[in-house]
Amino acid sequence: MHSGEKSIALVGRPNVGKSRLFNRLMGRRVSIVHDKPGVTRDIVAERLADNILLMDTGGMGAKSSSDTDAAIAKATEMQAKFAVDMADAIIFVVDSQDGLTPLDEDIAQLLRASGKPVILAINKIDVPSHQLRAADFYRLGFKYNVEISAEHGAGLENLLKDLECIVGRIEPPTSDEGGDRIKIGVVGRPNVGKSSIVNCLLGEERLIVSPIAGTTRDSVKFDIDVPLKDGTEMKFRLYDTAGLRAKRKTNSSLDYLSSLRTRRALSCADVVFLVVDAKDGVGELDKNLAEEIFEEGASVLVVVNKWDYVFEAFSGKGIGKYKDSKEFGRDFEKAVRASLPFLGKVPVLFVSALKNFGVEKLMNAAWKMYRKANMQVSTGRLNSTLKTLVEENPPKYVSGKQFKIYYCVKVSDRPFTLRLYCNTPGALSRSYERYIVNALRDKLGFGGVAMRLELVGKPKRSERERTKGRE
Repeated sequence: MHSGEKSIALVGRPNVGKSRLFNRLMGRRVSIVHDKPGVTRDIVAERLADNILLMDTGGMGAKSSSDTDAAIAKATEMQAKFAVDMADAIIFVVDSQDGLTPLDEDIAQLLRASGKPVILAINKIDVPSHQLRAADFYRLGFKYNVEISAEHGAGLENLLKDLECIVGRIEPPTSDEGGDRIKIGVVGRPNVGKSSIVNCLLGEERLIVSPIAGTTRDSVKFDIDVPLKDGTEMKFRLYDTAGLRAKRKTNSSLDYLSSLRTRRALSCADVVFLVVDAKDGVGELDKNLAEEIFEEGASVLVVVNKWDYVFEAFSGKGIGKYKDSKEFGRDFEKAVRASLPFLGKVPVLFVSALKNFGVEKLMNAAWKMYRKANMQVSTGRLNSTLKTLVEENPPKYVSGKQFKIYYCVKVSDRPFTLRLYCNTPGALSRSYERYIVNALRDKLGFGGVAMRLELVGKPKRSERERTKGRE
């Protein structure tokens, strides 16, 4: 750390919302956020202010189901404890949804023994029933206690005030973080031509390119400005990352760290180019990568590279039932979407980085995808569309009860998140949830856009009226 720099560590058990709070404090998505507990990774450190370093840590006390998991969980625990030892202040994140647990009490004891100033951040208080459980945490006896919602930003101002009482005035960092730029990641299996596509994009004469050296995630960022006819510019930040291999093939620690850093860099992206090989089509790793990108909340464009092989194959002749490459391309596009059904009608672009064919269309496609992902949809349209989908395919009865949706509202842009008020949130099967998401994406024309459902029980009348009043 720099001389005079102070560090703050976010700690807590798995899946309490540490990474989401980290991203909220940073004002952008840096840490990978997963719904599943026990996600393993090393410490993520970013500059919250010019003299303050914010550290996100892995969950303490993670469960393990194998020797490998146990070893990684132990390493994660050691790193979290190292962050506590190194920190000048600690934000202890707990989950009001679960209430106070024995593991929370164990961690609290460890933090008290450290002698470091601690802020207890009671997360997920955006649901009324969770607020009632928040009172349990006050008996842990910490001086600073604040109720927050990392998902929606509630209580963050009070958290920062408490933090300033400990570490002093927090000023935004002076470095450029590209807040006004559309972040683009490029991902794909090794040897699909990912780097060649990046080089083509950076080599376009009509683009204004500014390379930015070195980041904490071992990736390189490039700012690209694309002039428009009206004199304005489309502003992008392109992340050039290492290729990703199947997890079963990442055996060495170097492979593992490279893959981890690449995935972390991709978590910053608004739009991701998923590059596939025209000769191989969509493989299992491509499907896994697409699912992981969606989990991160980014939108996806499928880029089929090496299309020059198709042009050469059809040079002056037809092949089989296809008279030309265009006809073949239409069926190829259908096959891509059939292999990735959870992406909906995702845009599929055909390029050849070798011949510099089609690459010039990628930035405009990314711009359109970004605008689509952030498009506002009226609550009325959302509810009428959802009602039609449920009527066309009603959910099955579970234990004599049928899942019912009273209404829905949009609560987040990235990913596009809908909060569904329903009778029994736990009665919705995973398959029916997929049906709703896929059908909504299709009806709204959101192919390639990550979409999530947030299920909550029927609210009190006063809350429902307030929600309707905001529509």
